[in-house]
Amino acid sequence: MWAAIRYRRAQAVVLVLLAALVATCAVFAPLYQRALEQSLLRSSISSASVADTALVVRAGRGTANPVFGPSALSGNVPGSVRVLYGAPVGQLADSINIVPRAGLKPSPGDLVARDQVCQHLKITTGTCPRVPGEILVSAKDLAAWQWPVGTKLTTPVPSISQTERPTATLKVVGAYEVVPDAAYWQRTQLDGKSGTLITVGLEQVPGIDDFVTTEATFTRDWSVAQATLTFPLKRDLFTLGNLQQISDVLAAKGGDRSAGEGIDGALVETQLPTIIDGIRVGQHQLRVIVPLLMAQLGLLAAAILLLVAQAAVEQRRPEVALARLRGRSREGAGRIVMGELAATVAIGLPIGFALALLLTTLVRWFLLPDGVPFEVPWYSVVALAASAVVCAVAIWLAARPVQRLTVSALLRRVSRERARAFGIVDILAVALAVFGLIGLATGSLEGPLALVTPTLVALAAGLVASRLAVPVAGASGRANLRRGRIGPALTAFGLERRPTLRKVVTVVSVAVALTVFAANALVVGDRNWQARAEVQTGAPAVIDTDSRNPTSLLATVRAIDPTGTLASPVAIVRQADRSSTATMAVVTKDFEETSFAPPGEPYRLGALAPPDIAPVQLSGSRVTGRLAWDLTIPGDDSTPRPAGQSGAPVSPTIGPGSEEPNELRVSVTSPTGQRLTRLIAQIPLRGKGSAELNGLLLCPDGCRLDGLEFRKTDEQVSQVSGTLSITGLGIDGKSLGISAPNQWNPFVAPPTSTSDKLEQVPAGADTLALELNSTGFAVALSHADVPAVVPGLLAGPVPPGGTAQGFDAIGLNGAPMVAAAQQTVDTLPVLGSQGVLVDYETLARLGGRLPDAGTLSVWVADPAEADSVATQLQAQGVGVLARHSTAAAKDRLDESASAWGLRLAVFTGGMGVLLAALVVLVMTVTGWRVVARDLAALHMSGVPLKELRRSLVREQVVLVLVGTVVGVVCGAVSSWVAMPLVPLFDSAADPVPALELAPDALAIVGSAVGAALVLVAVGWLAAVGAGRRITLRRIRESL
Repeated sequence: MWAAIRYRRAQAVVLVLLAALVATCAVFAPLYQRALEQSLLRSSISSASVADTALVVRAGRGTANPVFGPSALSGNVPGSVRVLYGAPVGQLADSINIVPRAGLKPSPGDLVARDQVCQHLKITTGTCPRVPGEILVSAKDLAAWQWPVGTKLTTPVPSISQTERPTATLKVVGAYEVVPDAAYWQRTQLDGKSGTLITVGLEQVPGIDDFVTTEATFTRDWSVAQATLTFPLKRDLFTLGNLQQISDVLAAKGGDRSAGEGIDGALVETQLPTIIDGIRVGQHQLRVIVPLLMAQLGLLAAAILLLVAQAAVEQRRPEVALARLRGRSREGAGRIVMGELAATVAIGLPIGFALALLLTTLVRWFLLPDGVPFEVPWYSVVALAASAVVCAVAIWLAARPVQRLTVSALLRRVSRERARAFGIVDILAVALAVFGLIGLATGSLEGPLALVTPTLVALAAGLVASRLAVPVAGASGRANLRRGRIGPALTAFGLERRPTLRKVVTVVSVAVALTVFAANALVVGDRNWQARAEVQTGAPAVIDTDSRNPTSLLATVRAIDPTGTLASPVAIVRQADRSSTATMAVVTKDFEETSFAPPGEPYRLGALAPPDIAPVQLSGSRVTGRLAWDLTIPGDDSTPRPAGQSGAPVSPTIGPGSEEPNELRVSVTSPTGQRLTRLIAQIPLRGKGSAELNGLLLCPDGCRLDGLEFRKTDEQVSQVSGTLSITGLGIDGKSLGISAPNQWNPFVAPPTSTSDKLEQVPAGADTLALELNSTGFAVALSHADVPAVVPGLLAGPVPPGGTAQGFDAIGLNGAPMVAAAQQTVDTLPVLGSQGVLVDYETLARLGGRLPDAGTLSVWVADPAEADSVATQLQAQGVGVLARHSTAAAKDRLDESASAWGLRLAVFTGGMGVLLAALVVLVMTVTGWRVVARDLAALHMSGVPLKELRRSLVREQVVLVLVGTVVGVVCGAVSSWVAMPLVPLFDSAADPVPALELAPDALAIVGSAVGAALVLVAVGWLAAVGAGRRITLRRIRESL
C-alpha cells in the first residue's frame, strides 16, 4: 500500500491536502463560532457602563419605615445574587430648596450622603462633614454666591404631611470638586447645575449643585428620603458557561430574601438581564450565519472529496483487475483501493485540525478584541470525527462501483453512453435544488435543506452542465474536423472522451457559486450596515448641544456657517410615550447638503419650506386702528340690553364682567414661546357701528403677532354672523401694513363646527375686512408667517384622532400644533419608522424653549470640520454634550455578532476557490499518464507536439470557463432567494430603512472574475505540466 502511495506521490499529496481542507472546514466552524461568542460576551460587558451592569436597590422612607439607611437594603439581595457583585455603595438623598442670596427665589437641589464620598472628592476649602447638619457645597457655588465657610442655609424638609413642614439648617464646612470615577459615581452627578437656569413652573431660577453631607443628617424629620444601595458587577465571573445560571439567579433576585431582612417595597433593578438578552440574540444570529455559510462549504468539500475519490478509483481500475486475476475477491480487491485512499486521507485529517486551530488563533490575535480565550470545545472534536466519517463514506461510495464490475469491464474505459447518461445522483440533486428554490422563494423552507440550497442549486446545475457538455463537445469536434481545424477538434474530442476532467465543471460551478454568494452577502450586509448607520446619526457628524433655545441656536449656527452647507441646527422633541409620534425639525434648505436622506422615494422638502411672509414683531404699548362691524344674530335668539347701552364699544380696558357679548382679541407669542391673547375691543352682539381701537398690548419684552380672534361670549346666542373690518391696524398709531390677503392663513374650521368661518374679503387700502360666522366660543385667523397647519413628512401611522390632512404633534416649544402629511415616507433620520419631519425655521418663529424631552443638535456635513464647529459653538456660549458620527455608528455595527459572522464569507469564498483549484490539480495528476500516452500516439501519427499541448491547455480553460459561467448564474440566483435567511442585524428594533437585499452586480461579477482568474491560472499550469510529459516513451510504457 505504501509503495503504491509513493508511486503516486503527487496524487497522494493532493489527497492529503484535500482531506486537510475538509477537516479544516469542519473544525474551523465551531472554533470560530465559539471565539465569536466569547468576543461578543466580552465586548457586550466591556462596552456597557458600570451603571448598566450594577445591581441597584432603591427604597423611600415612609410611614411604615420612617428611619432606615442604605445598609438595610442589603437584605433585599439574596446571597446567590450577591456573590456576583462587589462591595456596595450606599446613598441617602432628598430634595432641598435653598435661597442662594437674599431677594432671590429658592433654587431646587439635592442633599446627598454617600459612602466614602470624601475619598472621591477634592476638598478645595474646609473639611469633610463629620456631624449632622454639616455640608459641602461645590466650589463653583461657593465662588458664585460668595458663601464663606460657616454660612448657614435653611431649607424646608420634604415631608409626607402637607401641614407639618419642618425646616433644616445646614452649615457650610467646605467646598468640593468631583473627582471622576465611573465605578464609584455611576449615575450620580453632583455638579453641573451651577451657573445654569432651571425652569420651575413658569419661571426660571438659578441652579445650584448638590450638597454633600453625612448620613447622620438624615434624621427622622427627613421622612421621605430616598435610599439606594448599588452593587458593582464582578465582571470576571461572567463566562459563556454560566450565562444561563446567572440569568436564572437574576430572575429570582427579589423573590427569595429571608423573612425580616431588607425593606418591604424596595425595588431591585439592573440592566444586566437586558445585556444578557443581547448576547443571546447575538449567539442566535451566529448560529444561523455560521452554519449557513459553512454548510455550503461543507457540502462542496464532501462533493469534491467524492469526485476526487472516484477519479482516483477510476485510475486504479487496472490494479483492481490484476488483484482479481491473482485470486482476490471482489470485496478484497476493493479493500486494496479503499485502504490506499483511506491511509492518504487519514494523514490529512490531523493536519486539517491543526490548521483550524492555527486559523482560529490568528483570528483571535489580529481580528477579535483582546481577552478572547483559546478554547477547543468538545464539539470541534466531534466535527473532526464527522469529517473523518464523511471521508470514509466518500471513499466507500467511490470504490463500491468497481467491486461490481467484471475483470473485462475493469480493463475497459468508461463507455461514451455511460458518460452521457443522467444518474440517480444527478436526478436527486436536481430535484432537491428545485424543491429548495421553490421553498426559499415562497418562504416555506427552513432547517438544514434551506442552508444548503444555494450549494445544491450550483451542484445540480454543474452536474447537468457536465452531462450536456459531452454531446456538445462531440458535435463541436466533428464540426471542427470537417473544417480542418485540428487544434479545436482535438480539444473537443478530449473533453468528450475524458469524463474525469468533466467533473471539473461541477466543482468549479459550486465553488464559483459559493464565492459569488459569499461576496454578495458581505457587500449587501455592508450596504445595509451603512444605511442603518446613516439613519441612526442623520448626518456625517452630529454635535448635541445644551442649548434650549431653537431661535438662538439657529442664529449661532448661521454665524458659524452663513451658507448652511457645512452646519445646520436640528431639533428633536419626543413625547413621554415612546410609541407616540416624535417631531424632528430641520432647516429644509440645508438638509440635502448636511444630512443623509434614507434610501427610497426622495423627500419632497420644497413643500416644507417656511412661508415668505416675515414674522411681525410687536413692540409698544397699545394696539391701534379703526374698527367697524356689521353683525346679526338669528331672529329667534334674544338677549337683554344692558341699561344705558349706546351701541358704542366700551373701552377695552374694562375687565371681566363686561356686558358686551363679543370680544376682539389679538393673539401673540412671547419670547419664551408662550401663546397669549390680549383683549383689544368689545363689540355689540349685533348691529352696525365703528370705533377706534386702543387696546393694551402688554408685551414689555416685545412679542410676535400670532393672529386675531373673535369670541362670542354670550352663551344664549347660537350664532353671530356678519363682517368686521380694521383699518390701519398697528402699534401706537403706526400701521403694521398687514392687510394684504397673503399676510393671513386660510381659516381652519374646528372639527366641532364646520359652519364657522373667519375669512378675509376684498377691501380698501390698509383695511383688513373679515366675514365671520361663529357658532362656538371663538373663531381665529392666524398670521401667515407660520402656517395654521404645519406641513411635514410623516413616517409611520397617523396619530390617533387625526388624518393625513391634520393631526396633533408637538412643537419645538413643547406646545401642541397641527401638522399635515405632505408626503408619507418609510423612514426618517434618527426617528426611524415613526415621526414627523417639519421645517426648523418655521417653528423657530414661534419662539420658546425646547422642552426637557427635546434635543438641539448641530449636524455637520464634513466630519473633519466637526471639531472646528464644536469649538466655535463653545466660544459663543453653546455647550457640547456629546458627539456622534456615522463612521462611529458604522464601526459599532461592524463589531456586531451578525457582522462578525458574515465575515466568515471571506473564508468560505476563499476555501471554495482553493478546493476547486485542488480538484483541477487532482484531476490532472490522476489522469496525466493516460492523457500523455494518447497524445503521444497522436504525435507519432504526425500531429505537431505544440498543437497537442495547446489543445490540452484549451481543455482546462474551457472547463474552468464553463464552470464559472454556470457558477455565476447559480450564485446570483442563490443570492436573490437565500439572502433573507441571513440575519444582518442583532436587533431589528433600531431605526433602519427597509432592508435592501437585491444582489450587488459589481460584487457578483468581481468575485466571479477573481475566482475564474485563479482557477484558469491553476488549470493552465496543470495543463502545461501535463503537456511536458507528452513523449514517445509514454507509448512504450503502455506496451
